[in-house]
Amino acid sequence: MIDLAIVTDIDLQQAFNVLALIGTAVFAISGTLLGLRKRMDIVGISFVATVTGVGGGTLRDLLLGATPVSWVARPVEIAICIVCAVVVSLFNTQMLGRRMQWLLYADAAGLALFCVLGAAKAEEAGAHAMVAILFGAMSASFGGLLRDIICNEAPVIMRKEIYITAALAGAAVYILLPATIDFDIRALAGLTVALLLRVSAIHYGWNLPFPRYDED
Repeated sequence: MIDLAIVTDIDLQQAFNVLALIGTAVFAISGTLLGLRKRMDIVGISFVATVTGVGGGTLRDLLLGATPVSWVARPVEIAICIVCAVVVSLFNTQMLGRRMQWLLYADAAGLALFCVLGAAKAEEAGAHAMVAILFGAMSASFGGLLRDIICNEAPVIMRKEIYITAALAGAAVYILLPATIDFDIRALAGLTVALLLRVSAIHYGWNLPFPRYDED
């Protein structure tokens, strides 16, 4: 007889792996776009793409005590980052005229994917719900933070706009939905909330009203 618990664990791990690979690719694209904006060569662009793509996962695995971290055990993540850097660079002049806009939306997608994945991994490790939500937000924002620092940009999480708030919201939706609901539904709900909130903030210029600052 098949052990249903084992089957469930395998399915969940496969879902984690898929989310991780997609999130890595999307964040790598955002790193590539910023590298192109800074007019780096392909090696520099690939480096930024890789750091951005695996940064959040590295923080996640280190905090959870996973050894080795995911990209050391599974170098396919590094390969995905480099492929994304090369492919996006090939289309640089044809379709990426508005790099900053593409960068913002790619970053939003990566944020949404990694906030859910980080929260899910923390939950699987037995973390308290509040810790899992914070964990999701941290792992979702760390890759973008590294990208901006390396490229000498003001980190987006330091600006007055809704960014880490979107990651917190997405992670909270995933964690607070009953565990009896399928992982796919919880993950999709959290991902959708984070993505819609971040994209809406980009489009409409939303920010939190407190505290208030002088106009200058």
